[in-house]
Amino acid sequence: MKLTSVFTLTSVFLASAVAFAAEYSFASLDSNNDGVISPTEAQVSSELASQFRKLDSNKDNELTPVEFAQFKQ
Repeated sequence: MKLTSVFTLTSVFLASAVAFAAEYSFASLDSNNDGVISPTEAQVSSELASQFRKLDSNKDNELTPVEFAQFKQ
């Protein structure tokens, strides 16, 4: 029973991430068109905002298109 619950929750989480990725493009989140997504711009999505530090692989407090692509996977 617990395994089924874990599987269900994981599926729901992945589906919501995919739905977000389909809804938002890098360009739509980069509201000031500077080529990166700032923490402020990431606030559009609580999911993206909560994963921002993990996705920011070079720890420069910005998401590049390559780093954002990891969120979309």
